[in-house]
Amino acid sequence: MTAKPSSLEDTITTVTEYARARKFDKNSTARGLAISLSLEANELLEYFQWSEEPLGTKQDLESELADIFIYAIQFANNCDIDIPSAIQAKLQKMEQKYPIEIFHIEDDDERAKAQLKAKQNYKKDTAL
Repeated sequence: MTAKPSSLEDTITTVTEYARARKFDKNSTARGLAISLSLEANELLEYFQWSEEPLGTKQDLESELADIFIYAIQFANNCDIDIPSAIQAKLQKMEQKYPIEIFHIEDDDERAKAQLKAKQNYKKDTAL
């Protein structure tokens, strides 16, 4: 294993090399990776099932979160998705949906109303 990654790009490279060395990239489908990603997210959620505070340790949460990121990177590779570009594009859409001014409204009720109105007025991109 290489040294501790210092950036998102380094992490993506490390996960990609790890998966390729084990031929995970040859045996994984987008569907299988999407299912695995969801299952891992649910494993993280289990730590909060009966409590607002996690029932596991920080290391437990780190391990589950790492599984989520690993599957997400493998899914992105399988589907030829550039993660930094996808994140940047999503943040730009969210800026349109939720203008920053809304979050600077001091009154909690007014801010909540403004957030709901912004959400209702935004046209969601869906292919389904």
